[in-house]
Amino acid sequence: MALPDISVEKLPKHYEGDLSDFTNEFVQGRLDEVVDKIESRFGPIVEARLASQQLKARLYEAIVCRVATRVYRNPEGYRSETEGGYQYNLSAAVASGTLWFTDDDIADLTGSNPKGTPMVGTVTVGQHRVGWV
Repeated sequence: MALPDISVEKLPKHYEGDLSDFTNEFVQGRLDEVVDKIESRFGPIVEARLASQQLKARLYEAIVCRVATRVYRNPEGYRSETEGGYQYNLSAAVASGTLWFTDDDIADLTGSNPKGTPMVGTVTVGQHRVGWV
């Protein structure tokens, strides 16, 4: 089973910006690249979570759009700007168009934190004794 593709028509639900500077082909290419990255990095986990509905299709769609729109929000890759005596700093990763996943993206997709430790677990509690803190 392959992960569902997200079409460019879904983007307005998740992106408030103006996409007129980009072609539909570019936008769709970024969405497809995000799906491919998810497939290659987390494929079986995400597929199982989608099938069991632990990961809702709506959230999967939002994550794909969120990751892709990081490039659209800041295509020049500005890290900071200053107005007086104009200066700017670029983030090499953002300026290059690199797609990246936040810790929250990974946790939402896989159900665990990026270090691989489950977010939900079992705690051992000792016998309660009156007067013990």
